[in-house]
Parts: sequence; structure tokens; C-alpha cells
Amino acid sequence: MTEPSTSAPGGGRRRAAETARTRPSPVTILAVLIPLLTVAALALVRPAEEAPSSHAPAEAPLDRVTAVCPARLPGADEIRIGTTTLGSGDLALRVGRQDDTQTLSGGVASRTERQYVVINGSGELAPGLVASRSGGGSATGCDQPAPERWFTGAGASAEHTSTLTLINPDRGPAVADVTVWDGSGLVDVPGLRGVRVPGGRSTSFDLSEVVPNRDALALRVSVSRGRLASSVVDVVDPVGRDRPVREWLPAQAAPASTSYVAGIGTGAADRTLTLANPGDSEVRVTLELVSEDSEFAPSGLEEVTLDPASVNEVDLSGVLRGRGLAGVQALRLEATGPVTASLRTRTPTDLALTSAGSTIEGAAAVALPAGAKRIVVTGATAPGVVTLQAWDEDGDAVVRERRVEVDPATAARIRVPDDAVLAQVLVERTGAVVSVEVSDRGLSVLPLSQLGTTSEVADVRPAQR
Repeated sequence: MTEPSTSAPGGGRRRAAETARTRPSPVTILAVLIPLLTVAALALVRPAEEAPSSHAPAEAPLDRVTAVCPARLPGADEIRIGTTTLGSGDLALRVGRQDDTQTLSGGVASRTERQYVVINGSGELAPGLVASRSGGGSATGCDQPAPERWFTGAGASAEHTSTLTLINPDRGPAVADVTVWDGSGLVDVPGLRGVRVPGGRSTSFDLSEVVPNRDALALRVSVSRGRLASSVVDVVDPVGRDRPVREWLPAQAAPASTSYVAGIGTGAADRTLTLANPGDSEVRVTLELVSEDSEFAPSGLEEVTLDPASVNEVDLSGVLRGRGLAGVQALRLEATGPVTASLRTRTPTDLALTSAGSTIEGAAAVALPAGAKRIVVTGATAPGVVTLQAWDEDGDAVVRERRVEVDPATAARIRVPDDAVLAQVLVERTGAVVSVEVSDRGLSVLPLSQLGTTSEVADVRPAQR
């Protein structure tokens, strides 16, 4: 006998309805799938790379150079100009506030001027363009405008004072801040902050009036707008019957932990080394003398300790005298932090100033003053070769090619003919510090800088939309 079914007559219909209620509707499925598919599609699309907002400048052959000669010192009226390309043509000049021109013939020229002179070379005359001012026992290189320059060993007292001059070679205004340190620390000088120099003008500051101080000073000239060429004239006027002596104080490009002061002269004199520590930590400085054979520590000279943000003087007269001076051509400074340095060499009738030089890797050039001249090379970073070429006032070669091997921990002195007015020094396979010693009624030292061969051109493009 068959058992009767326990299912109600409508049970199948109820189960079908329940199943229909639990299954998602097409609208619900689409509501879930569409966002998921959108996210997946966006993940597959590689976002477009944003165009850079700025571009590095491109290098181009150097076609424009500016050199600025400061106003004269007594007797220093001669300006010598040259270019190592030995090209001929006209240079654009501004003598004081007056425009002028100067013709180069065979790459060299000279003229007599009392005011400051701005020299602009373009085209073939730009590469290797150099100038100097000299006479009366003084000489200085005509520097290019720079955003920063350091001067160490300036004075602001009755017996030792300095004058800072800022020259604007362009038509628009320029602005600079001058920072001053003395033996105790940073000096607050409101009159040297935000110095504005109108276009085509110069501004000078007698430090004994602006910041009277009996300590040796260090200066940093930092240009925040436009271009400026800065120079310092140092005057020593001792109490007694000795007459005042004056000279240009060469600038240093930047503080350094290892530096060389090349060119200290050969005669008896009082020599004082000035060191400046612009940092906020104590620095220790070790001094060595450099000769043709070696670098060596002089006996009796202790390590120098410089407090943070301070300037100190070291008397080297007892060290650099007699046998201690024989053969010495440079000083090497090894410091535990970046410092600046200069050497003051004084006799009753003359003053010479030498700053720590920049390392040259390649070519350097100098417009040579009158008198006996010697190239001093030191601080070689590896064995290398230095090649000298020199020309007279007619553009004829007086030294076609003189090659000298240089080694680390040594110095070399290369004599230059007296009639040479332009010289090029090529440093190969190494880097070295190079200066020129000039003896003409006194000693002058001109540190050399590396010649630029290219200029930076701004990469300007239309804005991306």
C-alpha cells in the first residue's frame, strides 16, 4: 500500500518563490559589476607622466665675458687686456660712467685709466679674456662678477684699514649683503645689509667708518640680485715715520678644509697669516710649508685653534725668515672644517697680499703686469704636467711651450720673460693652485682662476596646458 505524500499541494510553488526571492536581480548584479569593472579599467590605464615644471640649463660655447678693473691706486694707472684666442677686434668698455671701446690687435692691448673700467668681450674675443691693473708697485687681476666672494685679513682701525668697493657692470640695479666677522664672532653691521648699487655705478665703504674695529676682519659679499664685482684695498699706516703702504686684497672663492696660499715672495719681510672660521664649530688648523721637494711642518709653530665664527692672526715672521724661508714657495693649510686665509707680507716700503687659491683643472690665463714675473704652482692632486705659453705686447710668442712636471706635496716656480704681457697656464692630468708673483717696485701676487669655455643657457619652453 502506497504511503500518501506529506507535501502540501502548493509546496513546489512555495519553494520556487523562495528561490526566486534569494537570487539577485539583474539590476543588483549590474550595480555591483559596473563599479568593479570601472576600477579595473582605470587600473589598466597608465597615467600620463606630468611634464617637468623646469628644465636644467643647456651648455653653449662661451660668447660673452665681463671683467671689471677697480679704480686706481697711486701710480697703478695701466690696464692690460688680452685673450688667449689671440683674436683681433673691438671690446666694449665703460670707463666710470662713460662708454668706450678698446681694439685688441693680436689678442693684446693696454691703456691708461684712473677710474674703474668694465670690459665686455663677445664672440671670438670672449674665451680666454683677462685683464689686470698695475703700476706703482701694486697689481691686481680684473675679476669677473661673482655671486659670492670672501676677503680675509681686512682692517678697520687707524693703523690698518680697508675699503670695500662694489661695482655694478649692468644697467639694472644690484643688491648685496656683506657679512663681517672679527676675533670674537659675527659683527652686526646694518649698513652693509641689503646694499643697493644702481646700474652702471659703484659703491665704496671705508670699514674704519662703517665698522670700526681693532681686530682683523673677514668679509663675505653675497649678491642676491643682479651682478657685482667686489674688490678690497688694504692700507697699513703704522705709527712712526714709515709711510703708509697699500695693496689690493685678493678674494677667495669659498672656504675650504684643505687650501694653499701660493706666492709668498723671497725677501725678508714681516709675514702675518690671517685665518677665518665662518662656521658654528671650533676648527683646528695645521700649517705646513711647501718647497720644490716636499711639504713639511715648521719647527716651533703650534696647531691653530679657531673658535666658531671668528678670525685669528698668526705671526709667521720668525718662521719665514733666513733659512726658514729659503726654497719655500707656498703654505698648505689643513683644517678640521672650512676656513678662509690670506698672507700679509710687509716691508717699510711695500705691502703684498696673497689669498688661498682655487684649484685649476685645465686652462688659466693672466694679463701680466710689468716687471719680473714668476708662475707658482702647488697643491697638485696627482702627478701631472703644467704647460706655459706667453706673448708680448705685439702678440708674438715669447714662450711657445714650456712644460714642467708637478707632483703632489711639492711646488714649482716658472720664470716668465719680463716682456710677456699675456700668459696661459694649462694644468693636465691633475689639479693645482696657480699664482703669479710680480716684482716691480714691490711684490704683488695675482691668484689665477680657471678659464670658462662654456656658458649656461636657460631652457625656456611654452607652458604645458
